[in-house]
Amino acid sequence: MKVIICCFSFLLLSICPPLLAMEGTGVALKVSLSGKIYKRFSFVLEEDIRPRDDFREAGWFLTTGEINYRILPNLRVGAGYMSLVRYKASEELRNRYYLYASGSHRFGTFKIAVRERFQSTYKKNGLHPTNYLRSMFTLSYRIASSGFEPFIYVEPFNNVGYNGKMRADKIRYSAGCDYRMDPQNRIQLYYRYHTFNVYDPINYRHGIGLTYSHRF
Repeated sequence: MKVIICCFSFLLLSICPPLLAMEGTGVALKVSLSGKIYKRFSFVLEEDIRPRDDFREAGWFLTTGEINYRILPNLRVGAGYMSLVRYKASEELRNRYYLYASGSHRFGTFKIAVRERFQSTYKKNGLHPTNYLRSMFTLSYRIASSGFEPFIYVEPFNNVGYNGKMRADKIRYSAGCDYRMDPQNRIQLYYRYHTFNVYDPINYRHGIGLTYSHRF
């Protein structure tokens, strides 16, 4: 375990300085808690902190609560709520509601996963919600007897608008690695890159993320 932690720390120290020196780079730190409620129903609680680009204080707090239902071992549907709060800027409060369906299939050591998500975000004092249809495609590879599973994914954000017209506002590309510490605990380190067609106050063009997950 100490060796694994040292490896992740070394990776962070190696990757972060050159990326953070680039303009338009941010960091995301997340804690995710999940567990079974009853039979096929589960819950997810997450706190995602996005520091400001100068790292002197927090920028955004993203708090999520979700309920999901497992239809089949590799097929799941869910619904959730997210509160997006900008530090020291109450007028930037956003409330987000979402629905999704996800499925995956493993081919030996490879796994393909697809998630389709609809989200509606309401900004305080805003006239209309911002509605997105997000299609996420993930390819991962499980390294035998190691606990490591590198992955890559792409996720277009299609703005369907309050009047139903669709356009691609941004695309997210990501590469990273999951490490399964034990059946209950997991760490994920990733890099994200966004292409923007509209202004996004929360996400940076380049992003480094670290997530700790625990399942009860």
